[in-house]
Amino acid sequence: MTPLLLAACVSYSTRPLPASTQWISHPHDASGQPLQRISLGTAVKRALRDNRGYAAALVKARISVLQLRRAGLLPDPQFSASLEKPTTPGPYVNGFTAALSQDLSWLLTRGARKDAARARLTQTRLQVAWQGWTLVQKTASDYVDLWFTRRQCDLLQQQQDRLATQQAALDRALKRSDITMQQDAAALTTLSQVQAQLTQARQARITAQAALNSDMNLAPQVRYTLLRPKMTPLPDPQAVQSALQSLPHTRPDLLALTAGYRAANADFRAAVLAQFPGISVDVSRNSDTSAVFSNIIGISLNLPIFGRSRNTARLARATRDELHAVYAQRLNDASSQAQTLYARLYQTQSRQATLRQQLPRLKQLSRNANKAFAAGNLNGAEWSSIHQNLLARELEAMQINATLAKGRVALNALLGHVPLHAPIPHAPTHSDSGSTP
Repeated sequence: MTPLLLAACVSYSTRPLPASTQWISHPHDASGQPLQRISLGTAVKRALRDNRGYAAALVKARISVLQLRRAGLLPDPQFSASLEKPTTPGPYVNGFTAALSQDLSWLLTRGARKDAARARLTQTRLQVAWQGWTLVQKTASDYVDLWFTRRQCDLLQQQQDRLATQQAALDRALKRSDITMQQDAAALTTLSQVQAQLTQARQARITAQAALNSDMNLAPQVRYTLLRPKMTPLPDPQAVQSALQSLPHTRPDLLALTAGYRAANADFRAAVLAQFPGISVDVSRNSDTSAVFSNIIGISLNLPIFGRSRNTARLARATRDELHAVYAQRLNDASSQAQTLYARLYQTQSRQATLRQQLPRLKQLSRNANKAFAAGNLNGAEWSSIHQNLLARELEAMQINATLAKGRVALNALLGHVPLHAPIPHAPTHSDSGSTP
Protein backbone atom coordinates (compact mmCIF):
# COMPACT_ATOMS: atom_id res chain seq x y z
CA MET A 1 0.00 0.00 0.00
CA THR A 2 2.76 2.40 0.96
CA PRO A 3 4.63 2.03 -2.37
CA LEU A 4 1.37 2.77 -4.24
CA LEU A 5 0.78 5.91 -2.20
CA LEU A 6 4.35 7.08 -2.72
CA ALA A 7 4.14 6.42 -6.46
CA ALA A 8 1.33 8.98 -6.75
CA CYS A 9 3.32 11.68 -4.95
CA VAL A 10 5.20 14.50 -6.65
CA SER A 11 8.95 13.98 -6.43
CA TYR A 12 11.37 16.75 -5.49
CA SER A 13 14.19 17.93 -7.69
CA THR A 14 16.38 21.01 -7.51
CA ARG A 15 16.38 23.77 -10.12
CA PRO A 16 19.32 26.13 -9.64
CA LEU A 17 18.98 29.79 -10.52
CA PRO A 18 20.96 30.97 -13.57
CA ALA A 19 24.51 31.98 -12.73
CA SER A 20 24.76 34.50 -15.58
CA THR A 21 22.60 36.53 -17.92
CA GLN A 22 20.57 34.62 -20.49
CA TRP A 23 20.27 37.08 -23.35
CA ILE A 24 19.60 36.02 -26.91
CA SER A 25 22.68 36.77 -28.98
CA HIS A 26 20.90 37.93 -32.15
CA PRO A 27 17.34 38.15 -33.53
CA HIS A 28 16.37 35.28 -35.79
CA ASP A 29 13.33 34.11 -37.71
CA ALA A 30 11.18 31.01 -37.10
CA SER A 31 13.67 28.81 -38.97
CA GLY A 32 16.57 30.02 -36.83
CA GLN A 33 18.17 32.23 -39.49
CA PRO A 34 19.67 35.53 -38.22
CA LEU A 35 17.73 38.68 -39.02
CA GLN A 36 19.54 41.86 -40.02
CA ARG A 37 16.35 43.86 -40.60
CA ILE A 38 13.43 43.91 -38.18
CA SER A 39 9.91 45.19 -38.75
CA LEU A 40 7.55 46.37 -36.03
CA GLY A 41 5.53 43.16 -36.34
CA THR A 42 8.66 41.02 -35.97
CA ALA A 43 9.71 42.95 -32.86
CA VAL A 44 6.30 42.42 -31.27
CA LYS A 45 6.32 38.69 -32.06
CA ARG A 46 9.77 38.31 -30.57
CA ALA A 47 8.76 40.17 -27.42
CA LEU A 48 5.71 37.96 -26.89
CA ARG A 49 7.84 34.86 -27.44
CA ASP A 50 11.06 35.72 -25.61
CA ASN A 51 10.27 38.38 -22.99
CA ARG A 52 11.07 36.95 -19.54
CA GLY A 53 8.43 38.96 -17.70
CA TYR A 54 5.68 37.75 -20.02
CA ALA A 55 6.95 34.16 -19.69
CA ALA A 56 6.59 34.48 -15.91
CA ALA A 57 3.00 35.65 -16.38
CA LEU A 58 2.23 32.55 -18.47
CA VAL A 59 3.57 30.37 -15.63
CA LYS A 60 1.25 32.19 -13.26
CA ALA A 61 -1.68 31.21 -15.48
CA ARG A 62 -0.66 27.55 -15.17
CA ILE A 63 -0.61 27.95 -11.38
CA SER A 64 -4.25 29.09 -11.51
CA VAL A 65 -5.16 25.89 -13.38
CA LEU A 66 -3.63 23.84 -10.55
CA GLN A 67 -5.52 25.92 -7.98
CA LEU A 68 -8.78 25.17 -9.78
CA ARG A 69 -8.03 21.44 -9.65
CA ARG A 70 -7.26 21.67 -5.95
CA ALA A 71 -10.58 23.42 -5.27
CA GLY A 72 -12.47 20.42 -6.67
CA LEU A 73 -10.53 17.73 -4.83
CA LEU A 74 -12.10 15.90 -1.90
CA PRO A 75 -10.47 16.31 1.51
CA ASP A 76 -8.38 13.30 2.47
CA PRO A 77 -9.98 10.94 5.01
CA GLN A 78 -8.24 10.40 8.32
CA PHE A 79 -7.28 7.02 9.67
CA SER A 80 -6.32 6.41 13.27
CA ALA A 81 -5.38 3.29 15.18
CA SER A 82 -4.48 2.51 18.77
CA LEU A 83 -3.40 -0.54 20.75
CA GLU A 84 -4.59 -1.20 24.31
CA LYS A 85 -2.26 -3.48 26.28
CA PRO A 86 -3.52 -4.49 29.76
CA THR A 87 -1.03 -4.27 32.64
CA THR A 88 -3.23 -5.85 35.33
CA PRO A 89 -2.77 -9.62 35.70
CA GLY A 90 -5.77 -11.63 34.67
CA PRO A 91 -7.54 -13.22 31.72
CA TYR A 92 -7.22 -10.14 29.52
CA VAL A 93 -6.22 -9.76 25.89
CA ASN A 94 -4.78 -6.86 23.96
CA GLY A 95 -7.41 -4.41 22.74
CA PHE A 96 -7.34 -2.19 19.69
CA THR A 97 -9.22 0.61 17.99
CA ALA A 98 -9.19 1.39 14.26
CA ALA A 99 -11.13 4.44 13.05
CA LEU A 100 -11.78 6.15 9.73
CA SER A 101 -13.20 9.70 9.62
CA GLN A 102 -14.29 11.96 6.79
CA ASP A 103 -15.07 15.68 6.86
CA LEU A 104 -18.41 16.37 5.15
CA SER A 105 -18.55 20.13 5.59
CA TRP A 106 -16.79 20.56 2.23
CA LEU A 107 -20.02 19.42 0.55
CA LEU A 108 -21.63 22.73 1.54
CA THR A 109 -18.87 24.96 0.17
CA ARG A 110 -17.37 22.88 -2.64
CA GLY A 111 -19.55 24.39 -5.38
CA ALA A 112 -18.88 27.97 -4.29
CA ARG A 113 -15.14 27.37 -3.93
CA LYS A 114 -14.95 25.81 -7.40
CA ASP A 115 -16.83 28.80 -8.79
CA ALA A 116 -14.31 31.11 -7.12
CA ALA A 117 -11.38 29.11 -8.49
CA ARG A 118 -12.86 29.18 -12.02
CA ALA A 119 -13.33 32.91 -11.83
CA ARG A 120 -9.78 33.39 -10.59
CA LEU A 121 -8.47 31.26 -13.43
CA THR A 122 -10.37 33.47 -15.87
CA GLN A 123 -9.06 36.56 -14.06
CA THR A 124 -5.47 35.36 -14.30
CA ARG A 125 -5.79 34.55 -18.00
CA LEU A 126 -7.24 37.98 -18.68
CA GLN A 127 -4.50 39.63 -16.64
CA VAL A 128 -1.94 37.75 -18.73
CA ALA A 129 -3.71 38.93 -21.88
CA TRP A 130 -3.59 42.53 -20.64
CA GLN A 131 0.09 42.11 -19.79
CA GLY A 132 0.57 40.89 -23.37
CA TRP A 133 -1.24 43.99 -24.64
CA THR A 134 0.96 46.18 -22.43
CA LEU A 135 4.09 44.43 -23.70
CA VAL A 136 2.98 44.94 -27.32
CA GLN A 137 2.34 48.61 -26.64
CA LYS A 138 5.71 49.09 -24.92
CA THR A 139 7.59 47.21 -27.65
CA ALA A 140 5.90 49.29 -30.35
CA SER A 141 6.65 52.50 -28.44
CA ASP A 142 10.31 51.54 -27.96
CA TYR A 143 10.53 50.55 -31.64
CA VAL A 144 9.19 53.94 -32.72
CA ASP A 145 11.50 55.71 -30.26
CA LEU A 146 14.55 53.93 -31.65
CA TRP A 147 13.48 54.54 -35.26
CA PHE A 148 13.02 58.28 -34.74
CA THR A 149 16.09 58.79 -32.54
CA ARG A 150 18.15 57.19 -35.30
CA ARG A 151 16.57 59.58 -37.81
CA GLN A 152 17.29 62.51 -35.48
CA CYS A 153 20.92 61.43 -35.16
CA ASP A 154 21.20 61.18 -38.95
CA LEU A 155 19.72 64.65 -39.41
CA LEU A 156 21.94 66.22 -36.76
CA GLN A 157 25.00 64.41 -38.10
CA GLN A 158 24.35 65.78 -41.58
CA GLN A 159 23.84 69.25 -40.14
CA GLN A 160 27.03 69.00 -38.09
CA ASP A 161 29.07 67.81 -41.09
CA ARG A 162 27.74 70.64 -43.24
CA LEU A 163 28.38 73.26 -40.55
CA ALA A 164 31.85 71.86 -39.81
CA THR A 165 32.80 72.12 -43.50
CA GLN A 166 31.38 75.63 -43.61
CA GLN A 167 33.19 76.57 -40.40
CA ALA A 168 36.53 75.48 -41.83
CA ALA A 169 35.91 77.67 -44.90
CA LEU A 170 34.92 80.61 -42.68
CA ASP A 171 38.05 80.21 -40.56
CA ARG A 172 40.16 80.46 -43.73
CA ALA A 173 38.16 83.46 -44.89
CA LEU A 174 38.66 85.15 -41.53
CA LYS A 175 42.42 84.76 -41.83
CA ARG A 176 42.19 86.49 -45.20
CA SER A 177 39.96 89.17 -43.60
CA ASP A 178 37.22 88.34 -46.09
CA ILE A 179 34.63 88.11 -43.29
CA THR A 180 34.22 89.70 -39.89
CA MET A 181 34.92 88.01 -36.57
CA GLN A 182 31.21 88.29 -35.68
CA GLN A 183 30.30 86.19 -38.72
CA ASP A 184 32.83 83.53 -37.81
CA ALA A 185 31.70 83.51 -34.15
CA ALA A 186 28.05 83.16 -35.14
CA ALA A 187 28.80 80.14 -37.31
CA LEU A 188 30.91 78.58 -34.55
CA THR A 189 28.07 79.08 -32.04
CA THR A 190 25.61 77.38 -34.37
CA LEU A 191 28.00 74.45 -34.86
CA SER A 192 28.46 74.09 -31.09
CA GLN A 193 24.70 74.03 -30.51
CA VAL A 194 24.21 71.33 -33.15
CA GLN A 195 27.02 69.25 -31.62
CA ALA A 196 25.34 69.44 -28.21
CA GLN A 197 22.02 68.40 -29.73
CA LEU A 198 23.72 65.48 -31.50
CA THR A 199 25.22 64.28 -28.22
CA GLN A 200 21.80 64.33 -26.56
CA ALA A 201 20.23 62.50 -29.49
CA ARG A 202 22.89 59.80 -29.34
CA GLN A 203 22.24 59.29 -25.64
CA ALA A 204 18.51 58.99 -26.35
CA ARG A 205 19.32 56.46 -29.09
CA ILE A 206 21.32 54.32 -26.64
CA THR A 207 18.42 54.37 -24.17
CA ALA A 208 15.87 53.46 -26.86
CA GLN A 209 18.09 50.66 -28.19
CA ALA A 210 18.50 49.17 -24.71
CA ALA A 211 14.74 49.34 -24.07
CA LEU A 212 13.82 47.58 -27.31
CA ASN A 213 16.51 44.93 -26.81
CA SER A 214 15.20 44.29 -23.32
CA ASP A 215 11.66 43.86 -24.66
CA MET A 216 12.92 41.16 -27.03
CA ASN A 217 15.36 39.64 -24.49
CA LEU A 218 18.34 40.56 -26.67
CA ALA A 219 21.78 41.42 -25.35
CA PRO A 220 22.26 45.21 -24.95
CA GLN A 221 25.02 45.33 -27.56
CA VAL A 222 22.96 43.70 -30.35
CA ARG A 223 22.34 46.01 -33.33
CA TYR A 224 20.04 45.62 -36.34
CA THR A 225 18.28 47.67 -38.99
CA LEU A 226 14.71 48.81 -38.40
CA LEU A 227 12.09 49.03 -41.13
CA ARG A 228 9.97 52.17 -41.22
CA PRO A 229 6.89 51.73 -38.99
CA LYS A 230 3.53 52.10 -40.66
CA MET A 231 1.39 55.04 -39.55
CA THR A 232 -2.28 54.24 -38.97
CA PRO A 233 -4.81 57.08 -39.10
CA LEU A 234 -6.68 58.27 -36.04
CA PRO A 235 -10.22 56.87 -35.69
CA ASP A 236 -13.10 59.25 -36.13
CA PRO A 237 -14.98 60.52 -33.03
CA GLN A 238 -17.96 58.20 -33.66
CA ALA A 239 -15.69 55.16 -33.66
CA VAL A 240 -14.08 56.32 -30.43
CA GLN A 241 -17.44 56.74 -28.70
CA SER A 242 -18.58 53.33 -29.91
CA ALA A 243 -15.39 51.75 -28.56
CA LEU A 244 -15.82 53.51 -25.21
CA GLN A 245 -19.30 52.02 -24.84
CA SER A 246 -17.84 48.53 -25.39
CA LEU A 247 -14.90 48.87 -22.98
CA PRO A 248 -16.34 46.55 -20.28
CA HIS A 249 -16.51 43.76 -22.86
CA THR A 250 -13.25 44.33 -24.75
CA ARG A 251 -10.52 45.55 -22.35
CA PRO A 252 -8.72 42.57 -20.72
CA ASP A 253 -7.98 44.51 -17.52
CA LEU A 254 -11.67 45.35 -17.06
CA LEU A 255 -12.68 41.78 -17.88
CA ALA A 256 -10.11 40.58 -15.32
CA LEU A 257 -11.61 42.85 -12.68
CA THR A 258 -15.04 41.47 -13.55
CA ALA A 259 -13.77 37.92 -13.05
CA GLY A 260 -12.07 38.96 -9.80
CA TYR A 261 -15.32 40.47 -8.54
CA ARG A 262 -17.21 37.28 -9.34
CA ALA A 263 -14.53 35.27 -7.54
CA ALA A 264 -14.99 37.47 -4.48
CA ASN A 265 -18.74 36.99 -4.82
CA ALA A 266 -18.25 33.22 -4.79
CA ASP A 267 -15.92 33.53 -1.79
CA PHE A 268 -18.63 35.45 0.04
CA ARG A 269 -21.18 32.76 -0.78
CA ALA A 270 -18.78 30.06 0.47
CA ALA A 271 -18.16 32.01 3.67
CA VAL A 272 -21.92 32.33 4.27
CA LEU A 273 -22.34 28.57 3.84
CA ALA A 274 -19.35 27.90 6.09
CA GLN A 275 -21.23 29.52 9.01
CA PHE A 276 -23.18 26.30 9.41
CA PRO A 277 -21.64 23.78 11.82
CA GLY A 278 -18.96 21.62 10.26
CA ILE A 279 -19.85 17.92 10.15
CA SER A 280 -17.56 14.91 10.12
CA VAL A 281 -18.44 11.19 10.24
CA ASP A 282 -16.34 8.59 12.09
CA VAL A 283 -16.49 4.84 11.55
CA SER A 284 -14.42 2.66 13.85
CA ARG A 285 -13.85 -0.96 14.85
CA ASN A 286 -13.05 -1.58 18.50
CA SER A 287 -11.99 -4.49 20.67
CA ASP A 288 -11.50 -4.08 24.42
CA THR A 289 -9.28 -6.15 26.71
CA SER A 290 -12.15 -8.60 27.36
CA ALA A 291 -12.24 -9.53 23.66
CA VAL A 292 -15.55 -7.74 23.09
CA PHE A 293 -15.72 -6.38 19.54
CA SER A 294 -17.74 -3.29 18.61
CA ASN A 295 -18.59 -1.29 15.51
CA ILE A 296 -18.94 2.42 16.20
CA ILE A 297 -20.41 5.19 14.03
CA GLY A 298 -19.95 8.75 15.26
CA ILE A 299 -20.80 12.27 14.11
CA SER A 300 -18.82 15.36 15.12
CA LEU A 301 -20.00 18.97 14.89
CA ASN A 302 -17.95 22.13 15.02
CA LEU A 303 -19.95 24.60 17.12
CA PRO A 304 -19.73 28.19 15.75
CA ILE A 305 -19.88 29.78 19.19
CA PHE A 306 -17.15 32.43 19.07
CA GLY A 307 -18.16 34.02 15.76
CA ARG A 308 -15.04 33.23 13.74
CA SER A 309 -17.03 32.04 10.73
CA ARG A 310 -19.34 35.07 10.90
CA ASN A 311 -16.36 37.41 10.92
CA THR A 312 -14.95 35.56 7.89
CA ALA A 313 -18.24 36.10 6.05
CA ARG A 314 -18.20 39.82 6.88
CA LEU A 315 -14.61 40.07 5.65
CA ALA A 316 -15.55 38.35 2.37
CA ARG A 317 -18.45 40.74 1.88
CA ALA A 318 -16.20 43.76 2.52
CA THR A 319 -13.69 42.41 0.00
CA ARG A 320 -16.44 42.10 -2.60
CA ASP A 321 -17.58 45.67 -1.90
CA GLU A 322 -13.99 46.90 -2.31
CA LEU A 323 -13.65 45.21 -5.71
CA HIS A 324 -16.99 46.72 -6.76
CA ALA A 325 -15.63 50.21 -6.03
CA VAL A 326 -12.28 49.42 -7.72
CA TYR A 327 -14.05 48.29 -10.89
CA ALA A 328 -16.21 51.42 -11.04
CA GLN A 329 -13.14 53.64 -10.65
CA ARG A 330 -11.12 51.68 -13.22
CA LEU A 331 -13.95 51.95 -15.75
CA ASN A 332 -14.09 55.73 -15.27
CA ASP A 333 -10.30 56.00 -15.54
CA ALA A 334 -10.22 53.86 -18.70
CA SER A 335 -12.77 56.07 -20.43
CA SER A 336 -11.09 59.27 -19.27
CA GLN A 337 -7.60 58.13 -20.37
CA ALA A 338 -8.82 57.15 -23.81
CA GLN A 339 -10.69 60.41 -24.39
CA THR A 340 -7.79 62.52 -23.09
CA LEU A 341 -5.26 60.74 -25.29
CA TYR A 342 -7.52 61.07 -28.33
CA ALA A 343 -7.89 64.81 -27.77
CA ARG A 344 -4.12 65.23 -27.40
CA LEU A 345 -3.41 63.23 -30.54
CA TYR A 346 -5.98 65.25 -32.47
CA GLN A 347 -4.22 68.49 -31.48
CA THR A 348 -0.82 67.00 -32.28
CA GLN A 349 -2.08 65.98 -35.72
CA SER A 350 -3.17 69.55 -36.35
CA ARG A 351 0.32 70.77 -35.45
CA GLN A 352 1.79 68.17 -37.82
CA ALA A 353 -0.27 69.56 -40.70
CA THR A 354 0.93 73.09 -39.90
CA LEU A 355 4.58 72.01 -39.89
CA ARG A 356 4.19 70.24 -43.22
CA GLN A 357 3.13 73.57 -44.72
CA GLN A 358 5.88 75.60 -43.01
CA LEU A 359 8.93 73.37 -43.52
CA PRO A 360 9.33 73.92 -47.31
CA ARG A 361 9.21 77.70 -46.78
CA LEU A 362 11.71 77.49 -43.90
CA LYS A 363 14.11 75.43 -46.02
CA GLN A 364 13.91 77.97 -48.83
CA LEU A 365 14.49 80.77 -46.31
CA SER A 366 17.56 78.90 -45.05
CA ARG A 367 18.99 78.62 -48.57
CA ASN A 368 18.41 82.34 -49.17
CA ALA A 369 20.05 83.15 -45.83
CA ASN A 370 23.15 81.19 -46.83
CA LYS A 371 23.50 83.26 -50.01
CA ALA A 372 22.93 86.53 -48.16
CA PHE A 373 25.38 85.55 -45.41
CA ALA A 374 28.06 84.63 -47.94
CA ALA A 375 27.55 87.98 -49.69
CA GLY A 376 27.81 89.87 -46.39
CA ASN A 377 24.21 91.06 -46.56
CA LEU A 378 23.10 89.18 -43.42
CA ASN A 379 24.71 89.40 -40.01
CA GLY A 380 25.81 86.30 -38.12
CA ALA A 381 23.13 86.41 -35.41
CA GLU A 382 20.29 86.50 -37.93
CA TRP A 383 21.88 83.75 -40.06
CA SER A 384 22.36 81.52 -36.99
CA SER A 385 18.80 82.16 -35.82
CA ILE A 386 17.34 81.14 -39.20
CA HIS A 387 19.31 77.89 -39.27
CA GLN A 388 18.51 77.02 -35.64
CA ASN A 389 14.82 77.70 -36.26
CA LEU A 390 14.79 75.37 -39.28
CA LEU A 391 16.60 72.62 -37.36
CA ALA A 392 14.25 73.00 -34.39
CA ARG A 393 11.19 72.67 -36.64
CA GLU A 394 12.64 69.59 -38.39
CA LEU A 395 13.31 67.95 -35.02
CA GLU A 396 9.85 68.95 -33.85
CA ALA A 397 8.33 67.33 -36.93
CA MET A 398 10.20 64.10 -36.15
CA GLN A 399 9.06 64.21 -32.52
CA ILE A 400 5.46 64.79 -33.58
CA ASN A 401 5.61 61.81 -35.94
CA ALA A 402 6.95 59.66 -33.10
CA THR A 403 4.28 60.92 -30.68
CA LEU A 404 1.51 60.16 -33.15
CA ALA A 405 2.86 56.70 -33.95
CA LYS A 406 3.17 55.74 -30.26
CA GLY A 407 -0.09 57.42 -29.35
CA ARG A 408 -2.08 55.49 -31.94
CA VAL A 409 -0.79 52.18 -30.56
CA ALA A 410 -1.65 53.27 -27.02
CA LEU A 411 -5.08 54.53 -28.09
CA ASN A 412 -5.96 51.22 -29.72
CA ALA A 413 -5.18 49.39 -26.49
CA LEU A 414 -7.11 51.90 -24.38
CA LEU A 415 -10.12 51.53 -26.67
CA GLY A 416 -10.04 47.74 -26.37
CA HIS A 417 -8.77 47.03 -29.88
CA VAL A 418 -6.47 44.01 -29.98
CA PRO A 419 -2.93 45.26 -30.70
CA LEU A 420 -0.69 43.73 -33.34
CA HIS A 421 -0.10 39.99 -32.61
CA ALA A 422 -1.39 40.42 -29.03
CA PRO A 423 -3.35 37.64 -27.27
CA ILE A 424 -7.11 37.85 -27.75
CA PRO A 425 -9.04 37.72 -24.44
CA HIS A 426 -12.38 36.02 -23.85
CA ALA A 427 -15.10 37.38 -21.63
CA PRO A 428 -15.84 35.49 -18.38
CA THR A 429 -18.90 33.28 -18.62
CA HIS A 430 -21.44 32.15 -16.07
CA SER A 431 -19.61 28.86 -15.66
CA ASP A 432 -16.44 30.75 -14.78
CA SER A 433 -17.95 32.54 -11.87
CA GLY A 434 -21.01 30.86 -10.49
CA SER A 435 -24.34 32.42 -9.63
CA THR A 436 -24.81 35.47 -7.47
CA PRO A 437 -26.28 34.86 -3.99
